Amino acid sequence: MTNEENQQPINQVYWLRGQKVMIDKDVAALFQVSLKTLKQRINKNKQRFPPDFMFVPTPEEWKKLQLQFDFQQRIGDGDIPLVLTEAGLLMASGILKSDVAVKISIDLINQFFDLMRSG
Repeated sequence: MTNEENQQPINQVYWLRGQKVMIDKDVAALFQVSLKTLKQRINKNKQRFPPDFMFVPTPEEWKKLQLQFDFQQRIGDGDIPLVLTEAGLLMASGILKSDVAVKISIDLINQFFDLMRSG
């Protein structure tokens, strides 16, 4: 999913609960929308984000993630951020209206079909 156009570094993808995840702030940056916009769109489409698409890490998981990657991220009043799985990222790309989100959605679908054809 990394390419020069969206300049999304691979180091913003983390492992949590046995899945690749991205923090909501990084997802917003990827799709070039504000964090507020991302959260509003998710809230308006909650039925599209079951727990295997998006979740809030436990305080212990969040602390472990911060220590593992040696970063301290504070969002708003210090709340633990949402994290989106790969499926959640695909769903988010479908509910956001930015040009980047549309392009990423198309790219993800094309990559999926390429994998299906080669497998």
